[in-house]
Amino acid sequence: MERSELEQYATEGNLAAEWLAAMAGFGDLEGRAVVDVGAGNGILGFGALMLGASSVRLIEADPSVAEVAERNAAKAGADVEVMVHVVQSVGDLGSVGEAVLISNPPWGVQTTGADRPILEAMFTSEAEVIHLMHHADAGHVEALAASHGWRSEEVLRAPFRLPLVHAHQRSGRRDTEVLCRRFTRA
Repeated sequence: MERSELEQYATEGNLAAEWLAAMAGFGDLEGRAVVDVGAGNGILGFGALMLGASSVRLIEADPSVAEVAERNAAKAGADVEVMVHVVQSVGDLGSVGEAVLISNPPWGVQTTGADRPILEAMFTSEAEVIHLMHHADAGHVEALAASHGWRSEEVLRAPFRLPLVHAHQRSGRRDTEVLCRRFTRA
């Protein structure tokens, strides 16, 4: 079950596939180490493996969700590391070297600034490329990236379905627009 304080919503398979195909189109997955920050069940990391990533690290704050990722990793039988960790700083990512970072972090809708520690960690890392999905209206993301020497390009705009899973939600499913961006060093 998704936890509202962590702003957990599953990325649906069709959206994950479309986003991963775009990443592959840039050459950002084949033979590359990938770190999925806020990995949930690992759909993006496992998709990256299917598209040629050499290794995947899944970082998830919620132990019960990380357990699902671990079971999925055991079934995949591939080079997948699952870390249960709340990302508060760049050190929480572990050594990323020139890895490709992927994240659909909390958007900071329920808890203002909930996305900030993950964004700061990613933009201060040694990563070569960052792929980020965030609410389309989140204007602070590009400014924060630029302040750390990253440039952004739009990869994909898409509806993100928000199923009724949290007590604060008052109506059934609704869509919100997300923007997937690719960040490279400026």
